[in-house]
Parts: sequence; C-alpha cells; structure tokens
Amino acid sequence: MLTQTSHNTVLSIHGPVISSSDLGAHLSLFEAFGLREVGRIRRSEQETGTIWQTTGQSSEEITLETPGTAFGLRLVRFSPGTDVQIRQPSRGSDSEALKVIDFYTPDLDAARASIEAAGFRFKDEVAEYETPEGRFREAHLWGPDGVVCALLGGDPDYFSNFATVTDRLVSEPQSISGPVQDPTAVLLFLEDVLGLEVIHRYGLDDQSFDALVGSDTSMKLRAWNVGLTTKEPYFGIINYGLPEGSQTSVFDIARPPSRGLLGATLIVDDAARIAIKAGVTAASITVPGMGDCLSATFQGPNGAWFQALQPTPAK
Repeated sequence: MLTQTSHNTVLSIHGPVISSSDLGAHLSLFEAFGLREVGRIRRSEQETGTIWQTTGQSSEEITLETPGTAFGLRLVRFSPGTDVQIRQPSRGSDSEALKVIDFYTPDLDAARASIEAAGFRFKDEVAEYETPEGRFREAHLWGPDGVVCALLGGDPDYFSNFATVTDRLVSEPQSISGPVQDPTAVLLFLEDVLGLEVIHRYGLDDQSFDALVGSDTSMKLRAWNVGLTTKEPYFGIINYGLPEGSQTSVFDIARPPSRGLLGATLIVDDAARIAIKAGVTAASITVPGMGDCLSATFQGPNGAWFQALQPTPAK
C-alpha cells in the first residue's frame, strides 16, 4: 500500500453508493456479481435530510459487501422517489457524474454468462484494446436506474495488482469511474479535501471503446485512478478528449434523490476535519454493517457525492 500523506485521513474506500428506485432489482444484480447483504436501516425524513440535503424524503438503506473483504456498495431508496435518472444509455458521454462500477474477471465470457443467467443483459459490443500493460476486454451492462457495471478481463498477473479478489468469477467493486471535462479541478479537490492522490494513469484511443461508450465521435481517453492503492477500490477520473461543447454536464441533477450511481463511501479517521474542508456539517449516524459513525456528506466537482464515515469506538 502507498504511504499516506500527512494530510490524508482516508483509511479506505468502501465502494459505490447507488440511489435505487428498486432495491430488489439492485440486490439481484449485485448478488449476481458476488456481493451479499450485511445490513439495512430505515431513516426518517429529518435524518435523511440531514445526511443527503433532501427535503421531504425518508429513505431505506442497504449495505452489501464482497465476502471476505471490507469492500462493497450501499443502496439508498428515497421515498417518495423521482423520475429523474442521472444517466441515460442514449447519452453515454454525459459528464460530471459517476458512471461505471468496474469489476475484474479472470474469465469474461463465463462471468458474463453467469450474470445474464440471473436476468441481466450486457451490451452486445465488447471492447478489445491494446495498452502498454497488455490486451484487455471490457463489457458493459446498463442496470436498473442507469447504473453501469463493467467487466474487465486481461492478464491475471496484471490484475493481481488491481483487485483484491482475483480467484473468483468476479472481483469486489474495483473502480468507481466517471467522465469529467476539467480533470485538473477534480484532482485538486480530491487531494485537498480527502488527501487522495493519483495512483495510476493511462490513455486509450480505440474505436471499439468508442462504440462501447456510445460515442459517435472518436475519443482520445485519458484517465487518472485516484485512491490509496490500486489493489483496493479507487476513483477513475476520466476525460474523453472530445471536442469542446460536445459533452453535456449532468452535475445539477446528480444529487439525491435522483436515481443512479450517486457517490461513494469512504472510511476516515477525522470526519469533522473533512466536513470543515468540504463546507458541510458533520452528523452522527448509524450505518448498516458499519455501526455508529460520524459522517460528512458532500458533492465533489466530478458530480460524485462522497460520504466520509468515521466509526465511533464502542464504549
């Protein structure tokens, strides 16, 4: 693991947070990816508003984890719900919101067949591209509420440095990624507020990936992975290299209770300090599967909602 800088209070990145209109559908989807429920809770309108800056919505929350790891994802269903969905399959290049949860698989075809047998269908297009690190294959599934799940296959030796679980059909959630138009501003925010730094960077220029994303314009993708270590979940900050004015920012709708890939959970040792830097107020909450925590929740310039949780020591 990389050495944390002195201003870094993030201990780990648990994984994505999804605003779900149908908890049952998302549970079925992520169980097909190997995750299991570890707890759930209901929140009042007041508590939901304190956490997510909503008005008039209560919520139900479920935590899932990949067995044997401390990584997973959280589902939040706001009530009453909304018809607003952050992402649409017809606009794959929309920016300033999270888009994709990446999972590694040692056998993409077998993993795809297993997940499709559970009732979910991947896009027909499968990207195959060469990078300096080797040849990769990538398949995308647009799940409920426009949540995109990607299966990544490639050299197992390479992925031993990019996932914790490498000996199952599907790994833990590996990366939480989204396109942005100003990567510099996002990278500065992640370093200043959360102390997270670039742990890997790469580029991609391949027509098969253009088709997978759904772009009619040739992309020159550049990406920065930001986190603590490549072996645990991290954030993918992606710039598609598209002409200025050709992308639509969905920042303004990428907020609760809008449906879709909303944000991510971080485990920290000083939520109050992060709250001050982010300009929000910390709150004491109970998180299913994690217990009592001090929480700071805020939106970053990439559209993602970060929830920094500081576990409260048991008395």
